[in-house]
Amino acid sequence: TMITTNVLLFLLCFLLPASMTTLLACKVTLNGADKTSDFLVIDSFAGEAYVDCMGTYKCRDAVITDCPVVKCFNNEACNSAQIINFTDSVLCEGLHACHRTEIVAAPVTAEDKNSARQFVSCVGSGACDVAHIVGNIEQVSCTGVKSCRKVHVEGSRLVKCHDGRGQSQACQGFATLETECLYCGKNGCADHINMCRYNILGEDDDTESTSYTKCQPESLIGKNCPDGLEAELQSELSGKEEVDVTGREGGDARRMKGRRFLRV
Repeated sequence: TMITTNVLLFLLCFLLPASMTTLLACKVTLNGADKTSDFLVIDSFAGEAYVDCMGTYKCRDAVITDCPVVKCFNNEACNSAQIINFTDSVLCEGLHACHRTEIVAAPVTAEDKNSARQFVSCVGSGACDVAHIVGNIEQVSCTGVKSCRKVHVEGSRLVKCHDGRGQSQACQGFATLETECLYCGKNGCADHINMCRYNILGEDDDTESTSYTKCQPESLIGKNCPDGLEAELQSELSGKEEVDVTGREGGDARRMKGRRFLRV
């Protein structure tokens, strides 16, 4: 449903009062033109605003800046896009969703460092392959066959790699993971230095150099891992279902079916 700017702003004041300033700063540029009104939508059922990149190649080469939520769903949905200064979450779901995408979290102040909760979810075969993911992100999730292949993650609090298959693990193909905590679950993390390597942040006093270690499948690495992750890992490896204790892990796009949307 198309609505006027005045009506939209009125609705936003009630639906998203805490995110008003952030939402007004959101901008989507494609082929040099401002396309924000074509991509920014409001879920009138959940009261959520997000950038809609749901479709094959829909946001290829787009520049998306200062937006709270970006949803890249389907084959190559955000191929070679730049998602800069996102404040809440980025969902990359589908075959090669977020392929070669640059994803940068908005910086947080020292006061907000421990309370900020930003998420990146890479779900599906080859999701986030060759992506560059940067920032003090609460969690980067790599779920599925060859998800996060050749990814480079810098500065996150937690990276989770799991649910690959056989030799096609999540986080392989020279994945580089710089994080405070690394979760290598079932079929997650290749075990060769040229396939998956990590550096645990905050444990090396020498900030001048960065050294990497080969990933260790079926392990939890890091001194600053969230409580409950060890039990979650053991449960996953034993084949039991367990709720993710650390945050969100995708599925947002599936939950949106049947909802009504208001396009900016």
